[in-house]
Amino acid sequence: MNPYDIQAAIKKAGHSQASIARKLRVSRTAVTYVVRGDSNSKSKRIAKTIAAITGKSLNELWPGLYV
Repeated sequence: MNPYDIQAAIKKAGHSQASIARKLRVSRTAVTYVVRGDSNSKSKRIAKTIAAITGKSLNELWPGLYV
């Protein structure tokens, strides 16, 4: 999925990048990097949380990035 679709799925689930950051005690920037699929920020913990919130698999959200 592209970052805009991931962001929309997060919002549809009633969350925001900021709320995810607060929940995980990380910076909002760290969450943004993961949403964008930034290769320098492959935090699986953040990605798994986003997947759980959106009800999608890691592979659906970021094909091939978290194998």
